[in-house]
Amino acid sequence: MNTAQSHWNRIYRKIPPEALPWEEDRPSAELVAPIGSGVVEKGAVLDICCGTANNAIYLAQHDYTCYGIDISPAAIDYARAKVAREGASCQLSAGNALELPYPDNTFTLVFDRGCFRSMAPRYRKAFIHGVHRVLKPRGKYQLLCFSSKDHPSLGIPYSFSPDDIKRYFSKLFEIRYTWEIFRQVHGERHYFLSVLMEKPSPDRKE
Repeated sequence: MNTAQSHWNRIYRKIPPEALPWEEDRPSAELVAPIGSGVVEKGAVLDICCGTANNAIYLAQHDYTCYGIDISPAAIDYARAKVAREGASCQLSAGNALELPYPDNTFTLVFDRGCFRSMAPRYRKAFIHGVHRVLKPRGKYQLLCFSSKDHPSLGIPYSFSPDDIKRYFSKLFEIRYTWEIFRQVHGERHYFLSVLMEKPSPDRKE
């Protein structure tokens, strides 16, 4: 096991999933919005760094062909058990988000609640190119990350400003919206960014 895999596996083995702050046992509201509005075409979708598959299950239950990948085999074990309990159909695998094991132009959506914000700067370019590669033209990338408005970007989880998002992604993606949202966490307000991007079609005019 590599260092990152050992780290996340240890977390999922040591701490019950229901005690992890990102495992809410329900789909993210920021995913429900674009799915409910119909902006994501039916087809194959990927929950990247899927954890215990809350969002993957939601996608499967809404008639998408759902895949999930997480670096932690322990998380995938929990996810498979949850998928079975829910009677959903998801293809889940333990793997590295920097080496996505899917063909080019596979997905209509890549949903990312916690992957990019865990990437050290030296890995971000490869990660972004990987997401772009597996998306179909006009496919969507839904990103949730911490906002630098109130979260210091000193390490995992990293935080970003809207300008950071534009700098990292605008060469390969059209940014449809960047919304600043907040949540109450232990009685305190914390800010996040919800970003919806689209892989341009090959005939896009520059």
